[in-house]
Amino acid sequence: MGIEDSAAYFDGKSNQVVIFVSGAVINKESWILLAERLQQLNVASLSLDGKTKDDVLSSINFPKDKDFNKIALVGGSVGGAAIIDTLEIKTDESINKVIVLAPYGGSPIKNEKIKKLFVVAKGDRLGIYQDVKRLYKDSSEPKQIVEFEDSEHAQELFNSSQKEKLSDLIVDFITE
Repeated sequence: MGIEDSAAYFDGKSNQVVIFVSGAVINKESWILLAERLQQLNVASLSLDGKTKDDVLSSINFPKDKDFNKIALVGGSVGGAAIIDTLEIKTDESINKVIVLAPYGGSPIKNEKIKKLFVVAKGDRLGIYQDVKRLYKDSSEPKQIVEFEDSEHAQELFNSSQKEKLSDLIVDFITE
């Protein structure tokens, strides 16, 4: 089974693509609304079923085969941790942005060429707020953190009153 069988692809007309990596109990379809919104802005996306660093590693080559030279990685919870773990072993010059929603693990991101956005709810139900704050603090610039007054964890924020704010935040960060 190749990447085409285990991912949802939305084509775009720009040189930019977003790779979405879901949390443990959430599937690739959870990103469809964002993928469709980005597609309207000519940004392609690939939403993975896989949630490991091996899945992320293999997905990085797929967009390059389609002539995309800007890759944004977006992950929630264990998907965010998989992205962080991937960046520890491989940094591709095409990766220019990373967004992690309450990453469940990982080490600080030390690459200074990648713009980083950390998102977390102050009352994260898994109790990892302080861990995400430390991860953010110890990561290199350029970086920013957005903290929501909520208790949902990672992609669960899309099922809360924060849905529109979070969607706008991600789209704006990717398209800026």
